[in-house]
Amino acid sequence: MTNKEILTIGVNQKSFPQYLFKYRADCSFTENIIKANELWFSNPLEFNDPYDCNTPININTPLADIKTWLKNVGIKPQHIDELALKLQVNPDLMKQETENAMRNSGICCFSTLENSILQWSHYSDYHKGICIKFDILEDPDFFITPIIVSYRQVMQHYNHFIHSQIIIEYLIKPKFHDWSYESEIRVVKTEKHIKNNGGKRAFRFNDKAIKEIIFGTKTPDIVIAKYKQLSSDNNKEHVSFYKMELGNEVHYELIKRPI
Repeated sequence: MTNKEILTIGVNQKSFPQYLFKYRADCSFTENIIKANELWFSNPLEFNDPYDCNTPININTPLADIKTWLKNVGIKPQHIDELALKLQVNPDLMKQETENAMRNSGICCFSTLENSILQWSHYSDYHKGICIKFDILEDPDFFITPIIVSYRQVMQHYNHFIHSQIIIEYLIKPKFHDWSYESEIRVVKTEKHIKNNGGKRAFRFNDKAIKEIIFGTKTPDIVIAKYKQLSSDNNKEHVSFYKMELGNEVHYELIKRPI
């Protein structure tokens, strides 16, 4: 099954959305998203929330669980007892391996929302920046597989010997509940992806993946004109442009209008 087929099934079954949004302030790095078709995949251990992707690691594991894990990963039977004991006596060895794996991976964060007043304030320079709409079906290899963040009040602990098959559930998906306004979706690149990318954390996506550029309520006309020109000059004549307006009814809301 191809990545396109996997994502199409996921979208059709509503396992994840077809469209993702990236809030950005106007700057040279944002311009480069349009010009070079590149998005940056950050070291998750450097996120602004110290708990994010930094779930406490449980290092107290029964010897039997360690042996089962070693057997499942293909260690020869004659070596299991000795290696299991070594890992139990030195539990920080596996903790360090887990942290290194996270440190060498990359995560790019998106939202399912285009009209989040808080996100426009926090990530788009107080509504003076932009929000880019991506269609994941236009570049399945780049967006495989979107991970929906799970917002939690109670913190769970990760144990590599027990949870290694569901590492995403413990280290990538959980986030403190107060961040839930972001409605976040994550795309992950592993250490292998980064190595195959020449060690770079900036990954390229297809031109057609960008569908819309939305401007904030306070985005200056000169910035709007700049991104329209950048799109025209960089194979994105298909991109539609919108601008947010403040609602004037009873609700606090942003209304998207074509421009």
